[in-house]
Amino acid sequence: MTAFSLVMALHFVLMGATVAAIGAVINSLRSYASVKSQSKILMAMFIVLLIGLTLPNVEQWYEVPTIIGSVIATWALFSTRGIRLRSLILLNSCCWLVHNLLTGSIGGSLIEATFVVTNSITIYKLYKASVVSVPVIQEVKP
Repeated sequence: MTAFSLVMALHFVLMGATVAAIGAVINSLRSYASVKSQSKILMAMFIVLLIGLTLPNVEQWYEVPTIIGSVIATWALFSTRGIRLRSLILLNSCCWLVHNLLTGSIGGSLIEATFVVTNSITIYKLYKASVVSVPVIQEVKP
């Protein structure tokens, strides 16, 4: 995800999508950091960076979902696990998909759509596995 986000940052720079480019760079650093640490202080720093560096550059309404999605994903990566983490990352991907479609980023749209589909499948499989692994207690009727 770190390398992917850096490549997407370059893509957005070339498209002139400043908010997305800044967000992608921060997301790249955040992805790397969240693997190394679960520090709430570090999480807060990334959220402040995201909001502080992107909001002043917003020119179109559809840039805002990238900020919202990235803040949610940042919180999720530092605070959650399992299905909840995947669900919040799915929400982030949906936010970025909206942005990419409206900015005309064909590659970005295809990548985020792929993330949405694969993450949805993974969430379903995790849910299904959790339901199967929970023992069901049946009542014995007299």
